[in-house]
Amino acid sequence: MKKIFKYLIVFCISLFLLLFTYNLFFGDSIVNYGFSYAIARGEIPYNDFNLVLPLFSPWLYAIPLLIYNSSITFYITQALLLTVLYYLIEKKLGYNIYLFLLLILFGYPLSLVSGLFPGYNFLLFFLIFILSYIDKETTNDYLIGFLIGLSIITKHTIGVFLVIPSIIFYYKDIKKILKRFCGLLIPCLIFLIYLLITKSFYNFINLCVFGLFDFAKNNSYNNSLLLSLLCIAIIIYFFKVIKKTKRISYYYLFLTILFIIPLFDVYHLSYFIISFLFVFFENADFKSIVKIPSFICLIFIICLWTFIMINYRDYKFVSYKKYPFRYSSDNMIVDYNYLDKVYNKYDNVTIFLIGTENYFYKFNNNLDITYFDLPNYGNYGYDSFKMMKRRVDNNKSSYYLINNMALNSKASNQQYYKELVNYIIDNGTFIETNKHYSVYYIEKEV
Repeated sequence: MKKIFKYLIVFCISLFLLLFTYNLFFGDSIVNYGFSYAIARGEIPYNDFNLVLPLFSPWLYAIPLLIYNSSITFYITQALLLTVLYYLIEKKLGYNIYLFLLLILFGYPLSLVSGLFPGYNFLLFFLIFILSYIDKETTNDYLIGFLIGLSIITKHTIGVFLVIPSIIFYYKDIKKILKRFCGLLIPCLIFLIYLLITKSFYNFINLCVFGLFDFAKNNSYNNSLLLSLLCIAIIIYFFKVIKKTKRISYYYLFLTILFIIPLFDVYHLSYFIISFLFVFFENADFKSIVKIPSFICLIFIICLWTFIMINYRDYKFVSYKKYPFRYSSDNMIVDYNYLDKVYNKYDNVTIFLIGTENYFYKFNNNLDITYFDLPNYGNYGYDSFKMMKRRVDNNKSSYYLINNMALNSKASNQQYYKELVNYIIDNGTFIETNKHYSVYYIEKEV
């Protein structure tokens, strides 16, 4: 009963942090929920809306949404996954887990907690951690292969590299490697059959394979401080872990370094740093006396983040249909109301904003997700401008709502597809504008 109660508390704290503290950030989880929202509605990925990753993560998060399609369900699913992850980590770290979590939740100078937010990156990290946890000489090889296969259909650009540790450690045992390969094929073949049945195979290849070249070209950027920290961490990890140990688990965890390609930022770097900290604490010999002080500090950090969030500027809780606990500023509320006004004022409005805005508005109004709703560089496959230009040309006469701030932003990590927006502006008739948005009308030639 004590263990059940403990993990129930972990689940409740995880859900609380996701629903309230994380609510302050209008990040990728909005889009990740949008993917699963669309699948739960019966939309076909790659055909009905653009997606640049395989489907295991959106599928998994979509299953509970079939019961109740709401962001609450989405975050409950994540809280369950975090509770399982906590259980696995605790088995390895013991009382060191409180120091480990304290560093993750501290949030400075690196926001490592962002690595725990829901979506395909977290789910891949979750699978990698499970692999590192269970892969031993006596483990069922078909199971290991199956988990590697799930990783491939979660994020193929990283998942395929998870076969490397098996080759390094068991290259002399061909039968063992073949069993793992057979296990790997099971989820991959299921995914392939789905693509063929839904006639989305070509679009998947275009978006998730050929589109990688566009994505890397347009979204890669450097950060010298992060690069320095990364180099130090890699050197330490190599000489203190890889070179001195013969544990396959540490090879899996080292591969979390691949999360930084091509988006080299704090969010993607956090997975390797979390893995680095885990390996450090697994090999550290702290006395049990640190358990209570670190636990108290951990609770203090959680309370502090909650206090900061609740008292953050002019933010307040607003209830939307699919997002009942949205923590929004007055400006965000005004912007959302303007979107509502435009959508109801004109016939056939195509929202062409940044992805989080599009998805948030679409799922709160029970609207379909389309190719126009994630207009980011690299998200449309090979020769993307030509393809999306054709979609604009073939779209029936429509009012286009664009984001002025994103269009005029000079930020190096701005992903808004400005060339497409400018094409709409150049070929459309200006209708109206406010502080953040403009409306253009393009009449299709008969």
